[in-house]
Amino acid sequence: MAAKIGMPAGTLYNKSNLNDSSLHKPSLAEAVLVQVISSDTRIVEAMAHVLGGLFVRIPTIDAVSDAALLEMITEIHVQSGRYHAEIKEALADGKFSRDEHVRIYKQALKFIRAVLESVQRIEGMVDE
Repeated sequence: MAAKIGMPAGTLYNKSNLNDSSLHKPSLAEAVLVQVISSDTRIVEAMAHVLGGLFVRIPTIDAVSDAALLEMITEIHVQSGRYHAEIKEALADGKFSRDEHVRIYKQALKFIRAVLESVQRIEGMVDE
C-alpha cells in the first residue's frame, strides 16, 4: 500500500499505528487515497458513524434502459418487504437481540441503496 501511495513503508506503518501517540497521523487526503486504492470504506464508515450518519456506496449507473429503471423501482419494494419482514420476525418474541438488529440494519442498507439507485437513474434522465 505504501508504494501505491508514494510513501515509505515505515512512515505508513508509523502513521497507522494506534499505539503511537506522536502527532504523525494520516492526513485526510491520505486516508481517502488508501480507501480508493484498497476499495475498503471502513474509515469513512467509522467517520459517518461517529458523526451520527451513515455511509452508503452508490453504484455507478451508466445508460440504463427505461425497463431497467422499472426494475430498480420494483427492487425498492422488494427490499422494503424484506426489511419489514426482518422487523416482524424479530418482534415475534417481543424484543430485539443484537443479531436481529444486525440483520435489520443490513437489510435497511439494501433498502436505502435501492432507493438511491433509482434516484441516481432518474437524475441521469434529467433533460436540461
